Formats: sequence, C-alpha cells, structure tokens
Amino acid sequence: MKLPEGFQAAIFTSPSNMFYLTGYSNADAAVAVMNDTSYYVTDKRCLNEAVKLLGGFETVDCRSSSYVGAAAEILKERGAVSVGVEKDKILYKDYAQIAENFDDIIDISGFIGELRSVKTYDELKKIKAAQKITDTVFSKVIDRIKEGMTEMQLKTELDSLIVSAGAVPAFDSIVAFGENTALPHAHAGDRKLKYGDAITLDFGAKLNGYCSDMTRSLAFGHACDEYRSVYNAVLGAKNNAESLIKAGMTGRECDLTAREYLAARGLDAYFTHSLGHSLGIDIHETPNLSPRSEEIIPEGAVTSVEPGIYLDGKFGIRIEDTVVFKKTGVDNLTNSPEQLIIV
Repeated sequence: MKLPEGFQAAIFTSPSNMFYLTGYSNADAAVAVMNDTSYYVTDKRCLNEAVKLLGGFETVDCRSSSYVGAAAEILKERGAVSVGVEKDKILYKDYAQIAENFDDIIDISGFIGELRSVKTYDELKKIKAAQKITDTVFSKVIDRIKEGMTEMQLKTELDSLIVSAGAVPAFDSIVAFGENTALPHAHAGDRKLKYGDAITLDFGAKLNGYCSDMTRSLAFGHACDEYRSVYNAVLGAKNNAESLIKAGMTGRECDLTAREYLAARGLDAYFTHSLGHSLGIDIHETPNLSPRSEEIIPEGAVTSVEPGIYLDGKFGIRIEDTVVFKKTGVDNLTNSPEQLIIV
C-alpha cells in the first residue's frame, strides 16, 4: 500500500479497513504500514492461516503485547516518528497505546475512505453477486407472505432465504406492516399482517465480504388510491434521479434530483432522509447522496438510490436500488420489479 504524501506510517484497526487492505476477515489483528513493508499483527490463533493467505504482508505474532501495541513497537523500531490512524473508528484504548509511542498522530480516515469509495472490478463483481442473491430472495419471499403472519415471522423467512443462498444478511433486515411502514427504520415485531396493509421489505445479502441493499414496498390484497398515488410519486422520483445523476456531481446535487421531483408534487416534506449512501464492505460508507454533502461522487462509487415518503399513522413507501456511478450516468444493479406489487 502506498501511503499519501506526509505519512511515514499508519496503523489500521477497524475490521472493515483491515479486510479492504488484506482480503482476510479477522477482527483480532492490527495492520501496520510503511511504504516499503506492510505488517499483519495477530496472535497464534490466526497466525498460521494468515501466513498462508496474506502474500505481500509480513505476518507478526503479537506475543504478550496487544495487536496495536506490537504494531506501534514495530513502526517505532523502523524509525517512524509519526503515524496515521483512523480517528473516526479507532478505540480510545488503542489510540492511547499509540500515543505512548508517537507524539505526532495524523488522521488517515479520509485517505482510506477515498480509496474505498471507488470500487475495483473485483469489488463490483462481488457486489453484483450479492445483489443477485438479494433479487432472488425477493422473488421467493413474496410467495411466503401470508395473512396473519407477524413482521418477525416474515423477517425470519427473509433472513433464512439469504442464508440458504450462501450469504448472510448485510444488516438487520427491515420488515414492516401497515402503519409501521411510516417508520423508515422500523424494527420487526409482533404486528400481524391483514388485508389492505402496506408492506416494506428493506434487506440485502453480504457475500464474500461485500454488501447489497434493496427496498421494495408492497400492498397486501388491496392498495387504496392514496397508496397508489404516493407509490407512483416515489417511483417517479427514483427513476428521475437515476436518469440524471452521474459521477462528478456533488451528493447534494444528486439528492436534489429526487427532492425537487417530490417538491413539485407537494411531497418533499415527507421525504425525511437522504437519497442514498455508499456501500461495499460496510452497508454505510462514503460519500453520500445527502442534501448536506458537497463531496464529489467519483466514477466507480456504488450507492443506494432510495427516495421515500412517510405519512405518520398511515403508511410509508420507499423504493431502493443499488447503482454504480459512471461518467455519463449510473448502472442499476437491481433487477427486482419496481412497479407496485399487490400480494
């Protein structure tokens, strides 16, 4: 790994960043980097496996020291006088250990975040494979929706389908019925499904370390005129955004493509979150399609596009795709139907 100008060395402790750098999933470690050598510091439980899997890293047994303490000692012995750390993720106890060895500690969070914001060809393949599972699971789970089942029962069905496909849930799957769909991040409970209910399914698969994310809003048995009208507005906002956004725009400019569409229909006050977030190893990464973000969205970024309208006490509708940013637009990785489904 080539460190940015001004950095002699760096220590990475977050499991996601260590996985990004090594391709090896293990939270019991620290990664120490200098421009000529990278060190993977772990203990005897993982040492032999790490040696076999990690070409390009010098694998080190931390012995009686902590992972971070051993990493700091290595860099200090190599002559480093300053070190970069992930200040947005590092634990205080780890920071304190590094501070015992170095007076000059620099934040490297922005650098690693910028690297991760542009997905490589291999990363895109993994995200596409995860999304393919997500699409398949959606096509199967809608056949399992039955009157009288609880949100938690449907969530269990959903998560089991993801696991049966060889993946794990990318996050705590959201399953909501009726008035609970007006809560953007509702938690599944014992609310039972009945005729005429709205349904929200927000879920994703994580496969080979990479996430997918999708939301679909459904109606059970019947959709009233208001639900159909709002659904069409949300779908229109999503499609309008996907037709206009592209690499080089700011997060705020991307968000406006959906927000202004809904404002023209008098619904923007009910769109209470950002248009989307980046995803990859983590379900929430940077940059974001947020009304507060002036960050430029780079070519190769993968984000969600998920406008939503939430009418308190009635229903909520969110439709979410995962897209890849290109210079001329976006490629949609989501293949599940977007038109209103009545089950």
